Amino acid sequence: PTQTPGGPPPAPHSDKILEEFQPHLLLQHSGRPRISYPAFSDAVDEFFSLAEGQRLASRAEAAEAAAVDRLDRIRRDQERRVEELEAGMDRRK
Repeated sequence: PTQTPGGPPPAPHSDKILEEFQPHLLLQHSGRPRISYPAFSDAVDEFFSLAEGQRLASRAEAAEAAAVDRLDRIRRDQERRVEELEAGMDRRK
């Protein structure tokens, strides 16, 4: 993550998607990347704070996509209306 000039430093591991947390390494996860913390409570705190941030980012992205889609539909409708008006004016000539 990069720091915005004058802004707060980026959260550690904010560029990763954390899937779960365990108090110890399970055998089925031994070959997967992992992050270790000095205390289990630190892992829990970071997991849930990052999960909340990722949820908020996902909601913001969905809202932005919906707004772009809405604007595209409005633009297409306006273009269609202009074409209909121009066709009506051509018929009147």
